Amino acid sequence: MEAITIEINQEGILDFVKKSSLSKWKNRYVRLVDGGIYIYKTDKDEDFKCIDLEFSVLDSNPKEAGNRPNTFLIRDSHNKAFLFSANTSQEYNKWLENVKRSTGKKNSGCPTFDSVIVKREGRNDIMFRAKKNISGKIASSGVGKSGLKKLIPEEGRELIGSVKKIIKRVSNEEKANEMEKNILKILIKVFFYIDSKAIQISDLAKVDRALRDGFNHLDRAFRYYGVKKAADLVVILEKASTALKEAEQETVTLLTPFFRPHNIQLIRNTFAFLGSLDFFTKVWDDLEIEDDLFLLISALNKYTQIELIY
Repeated sequence: MEAITIEINQEGILDFVKKSSLSKWKNRYVRLVDGGIYIYKTDKDEDFKCIDLEFSVLDSNPKEAGNRPNTFLIRDSHNKAFLFSANTSQEYNKWLENVKRSTGKKNSGCPTFDSVIVKREGRNDIMFRAKKNISGKIASSGVGKSGLKKLIPEEGRELIGSVKKIIKRVSNEEKANEMEKNILKILIKVFFYIDSKAIQISDLAKVDRALRDGFNHLDRAFRYYGVKKAADLVVILEKASTALKEAEQETVTLLTPFFRPHNIQLIRNTFAFLGSLDFFTKVWDDLEIEDDLFLLISALNKYTQIELIY
């Protein structure tokens, strides 16, 4: 007898929590099929939790989400509630549309997937959409900030927007604008050199590992945001700063053959500011930027959930 192929309506990384444990949000890999939503720890994991959607109710704007944006709630036939949160409004709307279509149908069963294909698609999606918009002329010449923004996918723009708001809060508007423009320029140039095959994905391995290390330390520190002062978290924040310093050095080593000295200095200045213990201390001691910091940490978590194939 031939195996039955279960079609996946949508899949990707979402933040997930049970209503009974609202303080314990976790990143999970989610696959949606007709009548069911399957939740895994990673895209390669075979173990899952399943929520049947045949008799479930979808709430697109749950009060339980509080100020957390892009969140929807599913209440199953046993009156258990589960919340899912996307990183961008675009992702949220797509998930909402597909969950609505899948609800009320009989569960078609555990989805069929190829872990290698899933990982490659997850890795390349943002990069592919960014590269589509880049030409040699744009990457090698000066363009305005608004022009650079249009070349970055929505996920990246929202992430950079959160960083900018945080910098403006703990520093000033001038520094926020400077860092935003630096990040945009660096990203566009890197995308261009990857697209032109001057830089290979494998060349980014050392930078990627250092960034993941730093992001994981920041995620660990965020668990104590609002509970402990930065002074109590100095060991964790110093580890994050050290990892980002390593990422800076690896980035400079990789890009020096391609970047002009001025642009190499932009990289150093950007890492030196955003990866400094002083910056982390100001952020963690400011309790009025929780929403933007949450969005930033959530985006960093999504990055560490996707494994690059070198």
